[in-house]
This record gives sequence, structure tokens and C-alpha cells, in this order.
Amino acid sequence: MRILLTSPTYPPFNSGLGNATAQQAAALARAGHEVVVATGGDVRGSRRDEWGVRVEAFAVTGASSWLQPIRGDVESYVDFLQQPGWDVVLLNAWQNWATDLALRHLDRIAGRKFVYSHCISTNVFFAHQPLRSLLRYLAWRPYWWRLSRFMRRLDGVLFLAGGGTDSRFDDLGLARRCGVPLRVVPNSLSPAAVKALAVEPAALEQRDRLLAVGSYQWQKGFDFVLRAYAASGARNRIPLHLFGQQHSAYSETLHSLVRELGLDPGCVVFHEGVSGDALVAEYGRARLLLSGSHTECQPLVLLDASALGTPFVARSTGCIAGMPGGMAVTDWREMAARIDALEQDEAQWQALSRAGRQAARDIYHPEPVARQLLAVLAGENDMMGSEGPAPAPEKL
Repeated sequence: MRILLTSPTYPPFNSGLGNATAQQAAALARAGHEVVVATGGDVRGSRRDEWGVRVEAFAVTGASSWLQPIRGDVESYVDFLQQPGWDVVLLNAWQNWATDLALRHLDRIAGRKFVYSHCISTNVFFAHQPLRSLLRYLAWRPYWWRLSRFMRRLDGVLFLAGGGTDSRFDDLGLARRCGVPLRVVPNSLSPAAVKALAVEPAALEQRDRLLAVGSYQWQKGFDFVLRAYAASGARNRIPLHLFGQQHSAYSETLHSLVRELGLDPGCVVFHEGVSGDALVAEYGRARLLLSGSHTECQPLVLLDASALGTPFVARSTGCIAGMPGGMAVTDWREMAARIDALEQDEAQWQALSRAGRQAARDIYHPEPVARQLLAVLAGENDMMGSEGPAPAPEKL
């Protein structure tokens, strides 16, 4: 098959969505399909990635919202989409220019067309930012109201899990109510985590740190993790290592919070730019992976840590509460209590470690994920739900 994948980002830029798309591309290329990726870039360009996948970059940004309107070389991207010869088009994630422009022109795009939802955020509301959240909520109303019409014009929608604990899975509920064909296909482990899965993980007594991983932005909730650490028995005893893509104004705020909480700066270590094999190796040295992110769907960092047998304690968002190998919490005090409980109960730690490793092998390993994805795209696996009548095209 000739398969087009779209994503607003793609490696070498490090983002969760781009990395997930790269894993899809690699799996489809390994299966012998011709894969092309359409993504963003500073200028129009074309290249090949390490799997031989052709990557077409377009200088486009934004989404279908007046808060961040689509800008750039839209015409080149739309012309590219309308090339003949696509057998399958897989649009990664809602609320980005690469998907939103395709949705406007679905009838002129060849092949079977799917959206791979990485959860929707139109209905997310942050209580600690009421005015900003209200503005954002209102700005995304037109998108949400039109979503069911676009779903019905697709050949199906793929979801990362069968449900979640917050509004990030509202699109799944909408698809079910509308009878839209759907299938659950989870994210997969990174190549570095797959390699690590083949090796026996370090024993608990060999692990000497706690970890938190994400970008240095407030949405990733490192402050949540710091407050939990400060309230736990691990405080100033077991080092906490924070990993972000690059330092920012927010990371400076975190340094201030370390001092405010009376933490030993030598026990809270900030890192930047660590990824791939080096980051996966850090998971293997950690007693726990901590996540305070305000909003997630199915975090790749939790999946990769599970391959190393590292349990997680994470704020409950997206489908985290249903993921094997860790514990979901609702506030930082509960996280502190869970850290202490796992430090005191090695049997429970071992049980979570084993459950995570088993899920890494059976659920998140690229081989079963690729089989599921290929079956859906090739039409070999009936999708759940029934397709309703297709409405007339409408501009998103």
C-alpha cells in the first residue's frame, strides 16, 4: 500500500506526537509498504528518515481556532494531499493544521481516510487558570460542534485506549454515540525501550533515584512532583532527577520552588536534552517515575519506563489510571503517600514492576501494535461501530 501519515511534528524534533508518528512509519515501512510523512518545517523540503520513509515538510503552523489560526504555505500542503495514488491516509491527532486542512478537503483526497486520535483537548479546563481556560474553551466550541460531522466522513477513527478519566477521551464518547467505526490501537515502545526489554532490569536495591520526565512547561506539572517529593520520606534522601527538553523560564521557577520548599539543591538535579538510549538508561536507574502532568492521553514516557520495570506514580489524566505498572493519584499529597508506601513495601513495588514489564511485552511492544494498525489500515479487521450517513462537506 501507499500510505500517507500526517503530523505537525516529526523527528529529529522531539515531541510525543512526532515520536509516535515515527514509530507508525517505521512499522509500516518494515512491513513493506511505501510510507510518506507530511509534517511541519521552517521551509518546504523533502528528505528520507532512517527507515527510508520520505518526509515532506511544509511551512505551515496553527489549527482551526481563532486563538491560533492556520498560517503559512497552505496551498502547497493542500495540493500535496490531493495527489492521486494514496491507498490510505492516516491523520495523526485532532486540532492541528495537518489534520484540520485535510478534513476540509476529504472528498478530494484519495484512499481510505482515518484519524488516529491522540485524545482531544477542546473541553479541557484548568481550574487554577479559570479565565484563560474559559477563553480557550469558548475558542474551541466550533471545532467540537463540527467534530461528529467530520468523524462520519472518515473510514474510521483510531483511539489509544478504550476510555479515560477526563475530557481528553470525549471524542471517543462522541464516536460511540454517533456510531462511527473505531478501533483501539495503543502507542508503542520506543526503539530504545524495546532493546531494554530484552535485558533483565536492575533490582530495586541497585536503583538510587526518582525520576520525572517532560518538557519544562507548566503543563507538565513538575511543581506537583516537587511538592510531593518535599512531603515524602524520600525528601533530601533519595535524589530526584528532572529531565526536560531544554531549560526555560518555567525551569527557573522550579529552581525557586526547590528553595522555597527547603529542598537540598544537591538532591534535586535538573537535566536537559537527554533522549533515546540515554533517557531509557535513566529509567533503569530509577526506583519510581513520577508524573504531575496536568493533561495527558497515554504518555510515552510511562510506556518506556515500564519496559525497564520502573513503576510510575502519576497524576490521573487521560487513560493513565487504566495503565498497568503504576498508580494514578489526584493530588500531590496522595503522590507523597504512594512514594512512601512503595518505599516501605517491596512486594508491591515488585508486583507493579512485573505488571509493567508484562504490559510492555504484550500490549505496547511494536510488533503487536503494528499488527493491529496494519489490520485496520488494510481493512482486514472490522472496526467497531457502524458508519452513519455522510453529511455534506463543511469548513472546519
